[in-house]
Amino acid sequence: MDIVARRSRYKTIEEYRKRPLIVFATSTRLNVNSMMSSDAIREFVDQIDSIKDGKEVDVLIHSSGGDPLSAWKLMSLLRERFDNVGVLVPFMAFSAATLFALGADDIFMHPHASLGPIDPQIHITQADGSVRRFAYEDVGAFLRFLGKEVKITEQAHISAVIEKLFTVVDPVNVGAAKRASELSSAIGERLLLTHMNKGEDKAKAKQIAENLNKSFFAHGDAVSRKRAKELSLKIADSNPTLEKLIWEAYLGIESYMQLREPFIPLQLFLANQAGAASLQMPGPLSLPPNTPPQLAQQAWSQLLQQAIQNAANAGIQVPYSIVSAVIESTRAASEFRSVGHLSAIRTQKGEIQITAVDTESQWKEVVPPPQPQPAQQQSPGPQPPAPVPQGVP
Repeated sequence: MDIVARRSRYKTIEEYRKRPLIVFATSTRLNVNSMMSSDAIREFVDQIDSIKDGKEVDVLIHSSGGDPLSAWKLMSLLRERFDNVGVLVPFMAFSAATLFALGADDIFMHPHASLGPIDPQIHITQADGSVRRFAYEDVGAFLRFLGKEVKITEQAHISAVIEKLFTVVDPVNVGAAKRASELSSAIGERLLLTHMNKGEDKAKAKQIAENLNKSFFAHGDAVSRKRAKELSLKIADSNPTLEKLIWEAYLGIESYMQLREPFIPLQLFLANQAGAASLQMPGPLSLPPNTPPQLAQQAWSQLLQQAIQNAANAGIQVPYSIVSAVIESTRAASEFRSVGHLSAIRTQKGEIQITAVDTESQWKEVVPPPQPQPAQQQSPGPQPPAPVPQGVP
């Protein structure tokens, strides 16, 4: 769905809510790594500056999360400019996107929508190149397992187990996970206090942030609308009309960003006719037992020459284009798009190795295509007189 059609849906939401709307979505497409990050801040500034009047705004968000400090900065920008900020969640707002939503005066969730825990995940690159992911709460769960389940109480045994733990995870990384956990809770509380700043609400802010950080058993645990209300979040009551409107807006984003189509490089390469042909294995050369030696030598020579020629030919490159994020409205639009090509080779063992190379990755303004102008009707000129029938006096 192009930007013109998406903007039409955004305009309908604005007319219903009687306030401007900003849309922020990062890709949740399988095998596309896209998260909320600081590079989106400058794009948000353009969106805020495009709103000339009014003290209220909505943000429709779809994201699996990212940098918590970016979530804080984005909401802070909105809070500096607007007195009331609403967040609309049609489908998914996890992790840092949940943090962002905490800063809203009201969170409107579609029945299909989910928020998520705000416990930060630490990614550590191992010596073999693999990535280990863990949260600080994982360390706490391990220590509780030792005391309550295994019932190790002697200090000497506990020290030995912890020493073993630190051979898997560097103590510095555990410290970093602890600081990240504290930062997440602090940002959550800070965002809640931007609007929960009176009486009992102010006292609740810290507890809400702590619950979102520490009371879940998995980072991907979905928080439904009902559960979010139980956690004392400011979830707006059901509104079927608005639910329909934001779902239609999400479907436009889903279609444009291809969120339901996994990005599988090999599949994309093989879908290209030239790419698929380049990876075909030649069949075995089978000659009759009574083939004259001269003809057999000639056949083998032709096969070798063909192999050399294939190796000398330039490799097939299959292009790809991925939209990783969009920030758009009825007034302005930009997207982060990665453009590149896929290359593939077949090894001697028959395995296929494929490489994706980004040749361009950046934010760019999205300019709507020119709309066709309706044809102007020309006024008819003077008409010739009607012929007089024969025999009529």
